[in-house]
Amino acid sequence: MNEELLNHLRKTSWQDRAKSVAIYHAGRCREDSKHTIQNTAKELNRSIGRISEDLTLANWMKTHPRIKKFKNPSQALDYIKGKKKEMRENA
Repeated sequence: MNEELLNHLRKTSWQDRAKSVAIYHAGRCREDSKHTIQNTAKELNRSIGRISEDLTLANWMKTHPRIKKFKNPSQALDYIKGKKKEMRENA
């Protein structure tokens, strides 16, 4: 595993970490069609839950720029949860 990437994930903001994990995961999926979140978690020495959260955060940041302004990922995930509920109620 790329030690430089692991150091980056430890030292960067949660926003940049989420984007980096998403880019890494997408690249690995392009290389291997059978690559999974579980594989990414193992390769990055992180839990499956954290990888899933990072992928969710990165995806939502693309369409909801406000998410980038939250102080931590928990606040951003709470916002996403609220938006999902709002979307279900308005469907």
